[in-house]
Amino acid sequence: MNPLQPQARLFRLVRHTNPTAILAEGVEWSDGAATLRWRGPWPSTATWDAGIPALLATHAPDARTQLHWTPAPLPPPPTDHTTPTTPTVWLPPPTTDGLCSRCGHVWPCFTCLQ
Repeated sequence: MNPLQPQARLFRLVRHTNPTAILAEGVEWSDGAATLRWRGPWPSTATWDAGIPALLATHAPDARTQLHWTPAPLPPPPTDHTTPTTPTVWLPPPTTDGLCSRCGHVWPCFTCLQ
């Protein structure tokens, strides 16, 4: 596991031709392994336990095929309103015989909350 990479990262395998083609989409897992999903009429999925270097050595031996990292999504914008919270409700404690200590009904007693 890479301690500097706590979560998976997304990427695309791109071939720079005319026009530029996205060949596959993939993910580099937090343990360094990589999974590649090929696009096109015959899609398939391959996993590389040796990670990105092994994937690139096999599928990108020339400079025309490159790995492009997908930018991390931006965090959601802050909101101006506060999240409404439900107030905490405290029930009266039960007695030793399992009744409400305030009114004597069977505990938990919800009549004392009204």
